[in-house]
Amino acid sequence: MIKMDRITGRADDMLKIRGVAVFPSQIEKALLKMDGLEPHYQIIVTRPQHLDELEVQVEASPDLFSDEVKELVAIKRKIENFIHNETGLRVNVTLVEPKTLPRSEGKAVRVIDKRKFDD
Repeated sequence: MIKMDRITGRADDMLKIRGVAVFPSQIEKALLKMDGLEPHYQIIVTRPQHLDELEVQVEASPDLFSDEVKELVAIKRKIENFIHNETGLRVNVTLVEPKTLPRSEGKAVRVIDKRKFDD
């Protein structure tokens, strides 16, 4: 019998970034490992100069956002490492102030794909 791997996410949520399948649930799993973050994040996919780039905007808690810049940079790098370990991709993390990411009724819009595909 063939054993199936654990399901990581829905096929319609999957993003293809530089040939790697990435699920928003993988990024959320990496973010949940960190203390001091709000459960609100947004994934922005762009393609400057024909290479996909992934930016993850994460809301910091009010306590965390009042820390020194040096501490925020260390936290940002730690989040980037957690996401890299989970997905295998290097991403840019941006810490944003609490309550700045858009909220929506029902299912939150987590992914904004700004890539332009040529037909």
